Amino acid sequence: MQNLERIKQQWAKELPELDTSTMELVGRLQVIHKHMTSAMSNTFRQFGLTDAGFDVLATLRRSGKPYRLTPNQLLEQMLVTSGSMTSRLTLLQKKGFVTREQDENDGRVNWVKLTDKGLVLSNQVIHQHVQTQERLLSVLSESERLQLTEQLSRYLKRQGLE
Repeated sequence: MQNLERIKQQWAKELPELDTSTMELVGRLQVIHKHMTSAMSNTFRQFGLTDAGFDVLATLRRSGKPYRLTPNQLLEQMLVTSGSMTSRLTLLQKKGFVTREQDENDGRVNWVKLTDKGLVLSNQVIHQHVQTQERLLSVLSESERLQLTEQLSRYLKRQGLE
């Protein structure tokens, strides 16, 4: 945070009329995002996954039995481009975590499905992921977490993002 304070002081010196309060808030959010993303990425790497790979496995896992979705359903739930989805699926398939198979009744429908190996891995990773998130938020009380969640939810709704 010292860096953010220094930036604020520099702007105050160079452009004293400039209201930097937005920079202070957005800068802090950026630092938090970077810190949290780094910690979560480290967790995924322990299991040989990227953030994107984890996202696919987690989406399939939370879809429930039989742990399969069409590529379009994955795209809708993950909000990624089809090109990046194809490369994610290819890598996960090579590692034996997912299969791609044609629907038995409709040959036009293809499914992406967790393998047994992918299911075991996704269960391990999601538990470790939640522990990482717990550790990241342990500096806040339960009340502070609730307040922050409510404030961020309100912001997202007003921006049309939630």
